Amino acid sequence: MKISRLIKESSLPTLDSELLLSCVLQKSKEWLFTNPDFGLSNELLEKFNELQKKRREGVSIAALVGSKEFFGLEFKVNENVLIPRPETEILVKEVLKIQPKSLLDVGTGSGCVAISVKKNLSNCEVWASDISPTALKVAQKNSQKLGVKIEFIESDLLEKTSREFEIIVANLPYVPQNSVEIEAGVKKFEPSLALFSGSDGLDLIRKLLIQISKLSQKPKFVLLEFSGDEQTEVLKIFTSKIFPNSKIEILLDLAGIPRVLKLQS
Repeated sequence: MKISRLIKESSLPTLDSELLLSCVLQKSKEWLFTNPDFGLSNELLEKFNELQKKRREGVSIAALVGSKEFFGLEFKVNENVLIPRPETEILVKEVLKIQPKSLLDVGTGSGCVAISVKKNLSNCEVWASDISPTALKVAQKNSQKLGVKIEFIESDLLEKTSREFEIIVANLPYVPQNSVEIEAGVKKFEPSLALFSGSDGLDLIRKLLIQISKLSQKPKFVLLEFSGDEQTEVLKIFTSKIFPNSKIEILLDLAGIPRVLKLQS
């Protein structure tokens, strides 16, 4: 069957069909446009139909094609890591404003934050940790593919990190355990370890903040991703209690939603 007919008759949005075809054929979208009469073999057609089926079931395009763009870079992803979201780019932008000399990215997942920082701040010494060894393998492959040197640590938050950092950033799980707002496809196909964190979604963030408060040499800055007004109030109260002398700021994403807790010592 020809490319043009496949796209026209597909039950998916045109962009989804084009991305899946590009993946199956290992060709760019531009190539699809200039070769509309190219016919797929039965084997390739079967692969395309299988991807269409999974997409209709709720699997994200990024998970199906195995990659996702973040901060202008292409990251490999699989079932072991959370798909990078554009909202998380605010962490990288804020780090670039601060221009630190050393940084620890806690719960690095695909490595998108740590790698994006290193790619844009070559003089910054970047470390990245994750409790999941399979996630760390993905992050390590991404760092190699994108040509940056990062030190990776398998650790439950700060438990196995002993050195000092100028800044600690983290995009930890912050979805409440029984949330009804999260998309079914995300809940079903992305790792729960990277999504959920207690009844209000803040268990791991609180745990990390407590660990940071006990460090003999605290970082100058802490940047933590979360979401929404309700979590904002809980975090501000909790953080002000254990960091009474630090400046607390809430950063909004492009949609005006509270997205990052910025703590400055």
